[in-house]
Amino acid sequence: MHIEKNIFDNTYGTITDQDGKTKDNYKARCDLQDIGLRADLHPKPGSSNNSKLMPKACYQMTAKEKDAFFKVLKDMKLPNEYSCNIFRCVQVKQRKIIGLKTYDCHILMEEFLPVAIRGSLPKRVASIIIELCHLFKCLCAKVLKESDLDELKSQSVIILCEMEKIFPPSFFIVIVHLVMHLTEEVKLGGPIAYSWMYPIERLFLLTLKNYVCNRAHLKGINCRSLFVK
Repeated sequence: MHIEKNIFDNTYGTITDQDGKTKDNYKARCDLQDIGLRADLHPKPGSSNNSKLMPKACYQMTAKEKDAFFKVLKDMKLPNEYSCNIFRCVQVKQRKIIGLKTYDCHILMEEFLPVAIRGSLPKRVASIIIELCHLFKCLCAKVLKESDLDELKSQSVIILCEMEKIFPPSFFIVIVHLVMHLTEEVKLGGPIAYSWMYPIERLFLLTLKNYVCNRAHLKGINCRSLFVK
């Protein structure tokens, strides 16, 4: 589940160009220039001395596209307890999302991101992100066939190869490449839905947090509260 969250953070931060979260920065563009790839993305001299301009990439949204993207997320209507109130986390004017938890990233990755990016990104970029989201949705299904897992593994390799044609090399941290190994993990451990930590994080850990009165002695407070209860 942390693989899914990290990939969501990478994708969301890069396509919306979030400070501190995007993998497309000046150093990444200089790396492309050093290895001689994607000449259209190389830094170009600016109008003033020692200034550099970064050309817009196909995977980056414009200001209007960002407004449309965040407005779709803001207007989402969710059933009770399906996830947190995502519309409260979406800041349309600031063009960012704050306060997301791991389960919220799971819901956004599999359900809402494929809808929100339609019309906000070029078809070539949007289609490969939608395929990635669909891959995670299939892997998180409660019922899986072994033949389907073999097909999903081959699809994951193709998806990553297509993404490498679009996103810069800095996007592909180690955890992104772990996607192609998830099918083997499912074969060994069974469906992911029966082994992830979302229920424990949302229910049990929330109960423990409510017991905390003195943050300086977390273990003692939790043990005493559970014993009294």
